[in-house]
Amino acid sequence: MEVYDDVLVPRLFEPWAHALLDELALAAGEAVLDVACGPGSVSRLAAVRVGPAGRVVGCDFSAAMLAVARGKPAPDAEAAPVEYLEAPADALPVEAECFDVAVCQQGLQFFPDRAAALGELFRALRPGGRLGVAVWSAIDDSPVFAALYESLRDVVGDELAERYRSGPWGRPDLDELRDLVAAAGFSDIRVERRTVDVAFEGGAAQFASTLAASGIAAEIDALPAEQRDELAQAFERHTRPIDDDGTLRSSTSSNLALAGRSARPTSADLPPRRPIR
Repeated sequence: MEVYDDVLVPRLFEPWAHALLDELALAAGEAVLDVACGPGSVSRLAAVRVGPAGRVVGCDFSAAMLAVARGKPAPDAEAAPVEYLEAPADALPVEAECFDVAVCQQGLQFFPDRAAALGELFRALRPGGRLGVAVWSAIDDSPVFAALYESLRDVVGDELAERYRSGPWGRPDLDELRDLVAAAGFSDIRVERRTVDVAFEGGAAQFASTLAASGIAAEIDALPAEQRDELAQAFERHTRPIDDDGTLRSSTSSNLALAGRSARPTSADLPPRRPIR
């Protein structure tokens, strides 16, 4: 959690949060639901944008992520309060039709039931509400991550490298994203690929440390010291094209789905309310 919050959040997830919130054009006083909120990257920025008359609720399945989020000071004296709730994305403990905006940054690809999760986002939005979802596109569209993937292939083999890739970058298809959003009942859907440039001033070693926050962290930690050194050397080789005097500079690419809940359905049209597990 410390590596995730200290290294990735300010350099990667906050720039992407700004890009997503810019598209949603938050207004003062609005209520925002942030699903897969993690340590509060989007929630905290949304709280500043909607101001003290607004409301922000962040939901995440990870108690560890929520502990980090709750331990942070208020992002601004004039920010909305942020409430953090522990819950799976397909069973949100929120009332129906009580949010103006619902966001999910880099979470949808991990959900075991993506359709149910989008159904819950639909249920939570008021008629006229807006949805914003970001999902990484193919790993090759983000050179710094692609370099780490290739380094893993070189040193530890295809199986572990593919496990690294198939989590965050495992659902890169724009049409699939559009179909999922449409099936949940949303309208006025716009799906597009966006790019945000990022920089890691600590260079290859700083970025390689993010493996500790990945789904293969335990396997990397278990490698012999010699193999970890070999992995670090491979990553330095693969990142030379994006190394700017010790700072790694890379584009990163996501698919954004922006949509609305325009019609007021009958109760029979709403996705079923699922019990909290």
